[in-house]
Parts: sequence; structure tokens; C-alpha cells
Amino acid sequence: MAESLACFQTVRYAKDLDFRRVIIEGDSLTVIKRINEGVLVRSVIAPLIHDICIAAMDFENMFFSFARREANKTAHVIARDYCSQYVPCYWIEKAPTSATLAANLDRLKLVFT
Repeated sequence: MAESLACFQTVRYAKDLDFRRVIIEGDSLTVIKRINEGVLVRSVIAPLIHDICIAAMDFENMFFSFARREANKTAHVIARDYCSQYVPCYWIEKAPTSATLAANLDRLKLVFT
């Protein structure tokens, strides 16, 4: 449920920023598969999946891609840091130092694998 809610909020945020072409990566294979299949099955996340699919139609291109958590430590660091905040936080032009360091490590792993 948390993964599908985060995905929905990401789609809404991209729309608020007037993005037209977006790639959303997530480490929940279930959520990504359900969105990409576009077939609603009876589950607790079905309403959110439906809302994500409807909202995605407002974009020129929107792709949902599965990425293993190990492949994107940066997202995990940002989520961890976000959870420690008492109010919603958004980073638009500059990421927190912890996220920048994690992104550099992710980049190095891509180069050496």
C-alpha cells in the first residue's frame, strides 16, 4: 500500500510541476506490474492503481519501471530522510547531501558492473 501511495503522489507531483515525459521507477514489482498491465484485480491497492493509471493519461509519455532496491540506494536514502521529517519536504533544484552521496555511489556501481 505504501509503495502504491508513493507512486500516486509522485504522479500528482509530476503533474503539478507540469512535466510531460516521466519515468517512474519503483522497487515494488507488484505495483509496477499492476500499473503496466492496467488490469484491476481485487486487492487493497486496486483503487490507487486505478487512480495512477487515470492520472498517467494526462502525460505525453509516462513509463513505470521496476528497479531492484539494490540498484537505487538513492531512492531509499531519500525515503528514509523524508520519513524523519515532520512536514512534507520537496527537493527541486538541490538534493540533500545524503542523497547526493548515495547517487554518486549508485553511479559508480553502474560503471563498475
